[in-house]
Amino acid sequence: MRAERVLMVVVAVMSSGPGWCQQMPAPLPPPSTGHYLLKAIGSLLIVIALILLTYYALRKLSWPQPGALMSGPVELLQVLPVEPGRRIYVIGIRDRAYIVAWSQDAVALIGEVERAEVDETLSESLGD
Repeated sequence: MRAERVLMVVVAVMSSGPGWCQQMPAPLPPPSTGHYLLKAIGSLLIVIALILLTYYALRKLSWPQPGALMSGPVELLQVLPVEPGRRIYVIGIRDRAYIVAWSQDAVALIGEVERAEVDETLSESLGD
């Protein structure tokens, strides 16, 4: 009697069986070309949205703010290109103007003059 019960339990367990010994279902058909197209378009839209979000965040969080560069006492009055890689800058700060030589190797202060003299000279050169 005991052997019959053990045999019935073994038959019951083997008939239900774990998932790895079950028969596999039929494979799914391969996806169509439209499926791949929709997947590519969806991925492209996600990438574009991330780019726009990053651009917006960088504009809002950038330091200094773009408008802040235009305000303040320092003003670039004129740039004179001397030769490739070398320039002379005329920079105005309040009532003074500074003449600065710039090259790829160094920056040097050439001179300092009254701002009124530079403004007068610049207006005469623009008037001609």
